[in-house]
Amino acid sequence: MAQAAGYTFNADTVDGTTVRDVAGYFLHGTIVGSAALTTGRYGNGLNCTGGAMHVLVRPPKAGDDFYPLNTDGGLSVAAWVQLNNNTAAARCIASATSDGTLNWAVYASNATGNVEARIAGTTYSTSTSIRDGQQHHVLVVYDATPPTDTVKIAVDGVQVLSVNAGAAMTYSDTEVTMEAGRNTLTGTDALDGIVDDLRWWNDPVEAAYWPTLVAAEQVDHQLAVYPFDNDTAEDFGSYGRDLAVAPSASFTTGLYGGALVSGATAAGATGAVTFPDCDRLAICGWLRLDTAPVGTAAPILAINDTLGSARVRVVVNTARTVTATWTTIDDGTVSVTSTATLTVGQWTRFQFAINPTYVQVRLEADNATANIGDGVPHVTPAIDGLDQLYVGGDATAGGRVSYDYLTFTKNFLAEVTSGYWSGAPVVTPYRPANVARGVFHFNENTGTVVDDRSPSGNDLTLTAAGSWVTGVQGSALGSNGTGPGASRTSFTWPASPPGWAFSAWVRCRTSSSGARFLVLRNGGDEVTHAGYLDGLFWVRLFGASGTTGIISSTRGPIAAETWTHVAASCDQKAIQFFLNGKVFTVEPYSVGALLQPNELNVGGDNPDSSVADVDDLRLFDSPISAANVRWLHQNPGQYYDAAPATFAAWGVPL
Repeated sequence: MAQAAGYTFNADTVDGTTVRDVAGYFLHGTIVGSAALTTGRYGNGLNCTGGAMHVLVRPPKAGDDFYPLNTDGGLSVAAWVQLNNNTAAARCIASATSDGTLNWAVYASNATGNVEARIAGTTYSTSTSIRDGQQHHVLVVYDATPPTDTVKIAVDGVQVLSVNAGAAMTYSDTEVTMEAGRNTLTGTDALDGIVDDLRWWNDPVEAAYWPTLVAAEQVDHQLAVYPFDNDTAEDFGSYGRDLAVAPSASFTTGLYGGALVSGATAAGATGAVTFPDCDRLAICGWLRLDTAPVGTAAPILAINDTLGSARVRVVVNTARTVTATWTTIDDGTVSVTSTATLTVGQWTRFQFAINPTYVQVRLEADNATANIGDGVPHVTPAIDGLDQLYVGGDATAGGRVSYDYLTFTKNFLAEVTSGYWSGAPVVTPYRPANVARGVFHFNENTGTVVDDRSPSGNDLTLTAAGSWVTGVQGSALGSNGTGPGASRTSFTWPASPPGWAFSAWVRCRTSSSGARFLVLRNGGDEVTHAGYLDGLFWVRLFGASGTTGIISSTRGPIAAETWTHVAASCDQKAIQFFLNGKVFTVEPYSVGALLQPNELNVGGDNPDSSVADVDDLRLFDSPISAANVRWLHQNPGQYYDAAPATFAAWGVPL
């Protein structure tokens, strides 16, 4: 029995109108309409008098099976409810829809004043009323595991209805919307009452567990969250399990802010975390193998008990496969090895997990498991002694790997959370702190000089092909002839830069030969190209040992004659690609030190009839993060701040 989503309404889970999902699937809610915080069962609750908490669950990518949308086992919904008056009318506690159909709804009152559930078009009414102004716990369980599906309703832990189900409940293949406080489909049937401790499972909650639901508020399943931003290993979860960074470790630009890099002598970060005993534990995030092990496997993550014995140990083998070993309570030591391999220099999504029936290693789409137990799920602990955490190694050595956005979740994650497998991660924008080599707003709208607002002073000059057009913010550089719209032939750029990045708005011409909207050269030699070809955003970089060739992805389409925000960032190990503020692919980089340019062409090449209009161009000689790109996308026409704002909120992927 694993939880799909969970919501409390206190200071550690509510930030403005956002309500954090404490179950670990990142299904965060948004308070909408007149709904407001007030006194609930455990601290604050949500008073729903017409407004609601709105949750959107997007469908998984092709081939994945996202647990919150899987109803093979059934469905359970529970909450504490206190009605504001004794009116007998349809008053909805929570509901969910997909593809224009009401999949399920739980009612504190129906037209006759009694608790009711509606599941897959069938109504299940009780003779129990909770319209007395007191706090009551309501639980609805749809059990699809027996030969005949059943529906049970319990109030304050006591069963008040048990019947066979009238129809099977499934979601459509489209996104699912869940709301607390009203009927999601119609926007009516306002609860006019207070909801607290709302929980949602896509499994039946067994009767033996009902007293536990009633007795205490749900715990935060997000045991620890390590974004590794601001050069720290601070825990951005609610428990404050900060780690100490090893002297041999360093930080680099990751996918969502910073990333922790471990050396060969020690783990990158370690600390006493004292995780609770877990029936289920999922360790998720992004991993980059920086150096392949030779001769013997390299440790990349470990959790030891207080005596120093390994309870969890993960290694990269010499074949670059990954093995996770778990020391369980009932089944001894169990190991599982991936069939997929890590690629040096390439970020890989991963999940190392244990639950009562199997242990797991997942690298991207590759999923390897080893069975444990008797195959029957339970809520008693499967592993204990989770006291000392080592990230990027173990107690004796380091694995020469990098980690970004590492999370530990006391829950079953059939697929890695929406932040990793089922959609784009949430990125909190912040301004780039990098020193720019070019900041071009193109807001002059007259003359032939384009002012560089960066400290580098790389002003551009309009060419015969250049013009001024209406841009995303103010005017923009128009390019409608042979060659670039603007260029500079004496360009300031350091030798052996740590990386390369750019951000711009572009409007590409419809052309079979595509459009090159950014070109950096060194004399006659090419250094960097970014452009549009066959409807796709592409980049080509040149290093000391050759060229990457044209790199593009079908996940990065650009509509012709449409303003589109594009960005790319290279740290000389990988290249990230962004469209409209969101990363869409990460590709390896392995052609050596980036070359030094001394010529810049914008809007086209010299000579080249492939052209594009450009607005708000930023150039960097160091990599920028996804959070930086999101800020640049959201703030056209603004100059970067040299001191990025510190993010102080709770566990969302940065």
